[in-house]
Amino acid sequence: MRRDIISEILFEIVYLGLAFVLQSSLVSHMAIGPARPDLILGCTVYIALWRGPVHSTVAGFLTGLFQDLSFGGGLGLNSLCKTITCFLVSHASSHLFKERYWTQLVVLAGSVLIHDLLYFMFLHPGSISAVGMSLLAISLGSALYTALVCPGYDYVMRKLFFRKEGVERETTVVPPQQ
Repeated sequence: MRRDIISEILFEIVYLGLAFVLQSSLVSHMAIGPARPDLILGCTVYIALWRGPVHSTVAGFLTGLFQDLSFGGGLGLNSLCKTITCFLVSHASSHLFKERYWTQLVVLAGSVLIHDLLYFMFLHPGSISAVGMSLLAISLGSALYTALVCPGYDYVMRKLFFRKEGVERETTVVPPQQ
């Protein structure tokens, strides 16, 4: 039992660490206009789907704080937005068929929109037009892009980390049935 918890935490550290490396190096070259996938948010959303409210809220806070410290911006703003988003996703996950691929896509896209709505509301307080324009110009494309890229990242990471027979977890993304 203890070994499973340690392997889960180790996996999440590697999972989020590689997402940070890819976000800071590769993702800027993957931009389509202003839209960029947010691997860090996508990974924390997957953690929120499967690990519960306390664990996911802590993961959202720590990844947001680390992102604030590394990438600049308002200190604590990403932490707050990721914490709230992960908390909402983890509470909603008990009412979702989270094993379904389409559910994961909708949750990922919705999480990006919630996160960005919170982020822009705190960044531009009192300016509804600035928030709306930012959501339209940046967030819609980024939400779609994140929803398309993150399931592949999650699938590959889980296959690499849990490749021994019998160790495969139920949290692996299930590809759509044909």
